[in-house]
Amino acid sequence: MASPLDEMTKLLAGLSLGSNCMKTLESLRILLASVSLSELKDYAPKIDIDRIYKCLATSNRDQIDLTCEILKRILGTIPVGHALSKYEDLFLEGLAHSESRVKELIFQELQMAADDEQACEQLSTKMELLQSCLQAVGSDDSSIAGKASKVFMSLARQRSAASLLVSPPIVEEMRIVSRKNDVVRYRIYDILITYCCASQENLTFCEEKELISSLLSEVSTGDILVQLNALELITTLASCQHGRDYLERQGIIQKLARNLDEATADPLASLLVPGLMKFFGALAHFQPDVLARYPNFTNTMFNLIDDSDVSMRMIAIETFSFIATERDGKFALNQQGSKLDSAIKTIGALFTHAYNDVRLKALDSFAELIHIPSTETTDEELQKIVERWFHQLDSKPIQLVMNVTKQPFKDLRFSALRILLQLVPQIWAQKLMSQQPGFLEFLLDRRAEPDKDCHELKFNVLKKLSESINPEAAIWSDYCMAQMRDHVREGCWFARAQSAVAFESGP
Repeated sequence: MASPLDEMTKLLAGLSLGSNCMKTLESLRILLASVSLSELKDYAPKIDIDRIYKCLATSNRDQIDLTCEILKRILGTIPVGHALSKYEDLFLEGLAHSESRVKELIFQELQMAADDEQACEQLSTKMELLQSCLQAVGSDDSSIAGKASKVFMSLARQRSAASLLVSPPIVEEMRIVSRKNDVVRYRIYDILITYCCASQENLTFCEEKELISSLLSEVSTGDILVQLNALELITTLASCQHGRDYLERQGIIQKLARNLDEATADPLASLLVPGLMKFFGALAHFQPDVLARYPNFTNTMFNLIDDSDVSMRMIAIETFSFIATERDGKFALNQQGSKLDSAIKTIGALFTHAYNDVRLKALDSFAELIHIPSTETTDEELQKIVERWFHQLDSKPIQLVMNVTKQPFKDLRFSALRILLQLVPQIWAQKLMSQQPGFLEFLLDRRAEPDKDCHELKFNVLKKLSESINPEAAIWSDYCMAQMRDHVREGCWFARAQSAVAFESGP
């Protein structure tokens, strides 16, 4: 009996570009589907892929799709480094093909190579292939351009490919491609910023070669869209310490602080406020002293939390909570006194007096504000800050959160329950829970929550509470603790059987 490889060889030998091509390809597809992955790994290196590639030289899209499906199946079993070496010419042909489906197949292979440390080093030597890929970054087809950009973004993060992106042929190709239009130029900037974030050495090279200097100048152009795009990339650069140091040296942070003053004063420039808030929010997340160094940003953030513009309010709340995700951010925010207290009260009011998307943003942001990582649960000073913030939320903060859990919108209920779950380990929070009328009954009621995810989260709140209770603290009565333990022992989906009494009917 002939082996699958013999059958494939026979089919490929008879493969031609005539009328029988589709029939032969279909037979080949069926045969490949019948072979196990382990078997195909043994056969794939011996398959004459060149003959299959020739079937792409057609305007028949059905034939192209079928050929790509077959090639994808075969290439998926060949080590990416091996495929890169053996089929470089075919990959080049594929990138030059008129059909996006073919390019996508090649980019899938290149992406796997770029993500693999060893194959990445090999890909770095394929200059013609990389230049062809870089040209695709300038494609009018945004899907193809995105895939090409992703390959270079992955290369930019690989230490073994660090020298590649600054090699003269690639740099020159970048300059050529970026001249096409603003959109393409920003795709190239995106690759370069990713490269700069990878290491100080990378950033130094780009600085010396003036590869990103024009980007810095574009934060002050008269084109709002260009400014916003530039701000987004500069915000990415600010995510690493050497990037922040570079922006400081270049005077960009000070310039953007002035831009923020102008943007809040000029209605036309107000379109820049979201981008500027995101930038300074990122800075303050990594360096909380920004709140003190740039009071115009801090004041703008707190003012926007009370703004009548819903979109501005949501951006400000999101920025506020992002700064508070880390311990140092919480401490820096806590220095803001009455401005902070007012902001928390406003967020608390939004729990029940706003559109659902705003309420959800307020709930999720407050969850970030009061989150204490498990590694910092013994930090008494941090606990005191979170306790103070929770009391600022409302005169009856537990009742406020409970009220949200009764809302019809599932995501609101889930977020409110998440807040309760984060509070459970805190002794002060348990005291508030024990003093809140109906709180334990609310947790014990399995019938009140119709959604599966919320039902399970509610059970987890009670389970974590029962595990966290310290009997010596005397917060909960013995009866309450017994109720909790029984509820947890019965499980999340326990349903008590209903007894029924049958009555005999009369004559």
